[in-house]
Amino acid sequence: MSEKTEVLVQSLRISLTNQNRLLLLKDKNGPLSLPLFVGQFEAEAIVLSLQEIEISRPQPHDLIRSAIRALDGQIISVEITVMKAATFFAVILLKDADGQEKYLDCRPSDAIAVALRSNAPIYVNRELMQQYGIMPEPDVRTNPKQSTENENDEEDLSAFSDFLSNF
Repeated sequence: MSEKTEVLVQSLRISLTNQNRLLLLKDKNGPLSLPLFVGQFEAEAIVLSLQEIEISRPQPHDLIRSAIRALDGQIISVEITVMKAATFFAVILLKDADGQEKYLDCRPSDAIAVALRSNAPIYVNRELMQQYGIMPEPDVRTNPKQSTENENDEEDLSAFSDFLSNF
């Protein structure tokens, strides 16, 4: 395949205005993150894997993993390979019972859910990461400027408190 970058699931975010789910994949060795929109059910499957929640019956991603294992196959990795017509494509790389490598075409969200259940690495084509990766905004809770602003706010509030106590 192509040159690739290993990524980790950074976060899964839900828009409060339209309920879209945004999955952020963070470059394991760099600053970029790749944003992917995923469906509700795929997002739930990813969250279940990340939180290691056991459910009573197998989900489709569990079934895929189990079927590959039952056929003496092994999931090696997954890779988000290309974007066509504003849609990302992915593959699951596996070895069959004879040790031959095979690629299964799939949606990135399904590939990620399978990888998380199989403890397999997740990769993104390096060109895709460079072209579509983003630099996330700094977390405002860790912004040093914010603590200074909060101290000024407390000073402003103390004047207001003094006014109320003398009223």
